[in-house]
Amino acid sequence: MVRQILAFAVMAGLLVGCEKFFKNPETEISKSQNVRAGKRKVRIDTAIVWVDIADREDLRQRGLMFRTELPEDEGMLFIFERPAIQSFWMRNTYIPLDIAFIDAKGRITDIYQMKPLDEELRYESSVPVVFAIELNQGWFAKRGIKVGAQVYYED
Repeated sequence: MVRQILAFAVMAGLLVGCEKFFKNPETEISKSQNVRAGKRKVRIDTAIVWVDIADREDLRQRGLMFRTELPEDEGMLFIFERPAIQSFWMRNTYIPLDIAFIDAKGRITDIYQMKPLDEELRYESSVPVVFAIELNQGWFAKRGIKVGAQVYYED
């Protein structure tokens, strides 16, 4: 129990520390426009995407496994307890995805195109990160978003 409380406190502290970088200070959109059936609104450069949050180990492990479709403007945001090199694979994942790794300042450090059902290839961040986001394959390229782009959540 103490371990769970400590892990939660560390994650909360990390998110509060990252918030100054990750939260969009220029957002003037009303909260009602930022709600979509349990999803959070995220801005990547100038594009908007709606994400499910994977902030617990069980949610991060499952990710987008077993889904057969993903709406164009939706994805999953993975939140980690502390900065670390993160690695993903496509076990039981049927949808071709892009993954972007994001550092504590909200900058994209890497973008990879992931092949469905490939259990051999690992997609690894080049530096320690605290976030990763998975979207439909080609989402970043279609919008001209590259490594170095800024990511913000809109509250």
